[in-house]
Amino acid sequence: MKVLVINGSPKGEKSNTMNVTRAFLSGFPESVGIETVELHKLDIKPCLGCYSCWGKTNGRCVINDDMQALREKILSADIIIESFPLYFFGMPSKVKAMTDRCLPFMLPYLGGFSENRNICFHELREKILLNKKLVVISSCGYVDANAVYPALLRQYDLICGEGKYTAILCAQGELFISENAKRQRDGYLSDIKKAGEEFAEKLSLSEETKKRISKPILSPKGFETITSAHWEHQMK
Repeated sequence: MKVLVINGSPKGEKSNTMNVTRAFLSGFPESVGIETVELHKLDIKPCLGCYSCWGKTNGRCVINDDMQALREKILSADIIIESFPLYFFGMPSKVKAMTDRCLPFMLPYLGGFSENRNICFHELREKILLNKKLVVISSCGYVDANAVYPALLRQYDLICGEGKYTAILCAQGELFISENAKRQRDGYLSDIKKAGEEFAEKLSLSEETKKRISKPILSPKGFETITSAHWEHQMK
């Protein structure tokens, strides 16, 4: 089994989200091959919207940059993990650029529409992608994840189809750079490791596991106290 981790945080290894991703991967067997790509180090230019990949080049982008090599890594991996923080209720710009450049994986939209929301809006050109598993791991600085992730998840629903990817959403991301709440933070990461063990074995997470790891690390009042102190320090 080959796992490709795409770290989409501009902070690289200092990313709060990577704390969650590393805990998840720690549940995988040592025999699993894991490769991590730091997206902020790659030269990935914005999509030109020329649609050459749909009309002239048979699924190949005309832009010559690091996306070509990343494309091959995606095609050769069994599990793709996208790890990034929530930026203004969406994905960071570098992740968005990469996502736009994945358009060649799809066939053109020809006007048909399916009511089946479990399939992607575009038919896949690369059928090999049907056998791969996508995990989206994201953290945010809000007290609860439910209210702030719908727009991002809707985009993945349209690209992948509802239920065709696994989302691990961690609220209260500032706690990973705080000296407080260590016991609660370690308990949460322990649950994430167990989720990794389950995913490595079954390639999915049970509803019980999803419910357990979706709980905020601290109560709203506890998080408010810590994050207020954090921003007071930042403003000084």
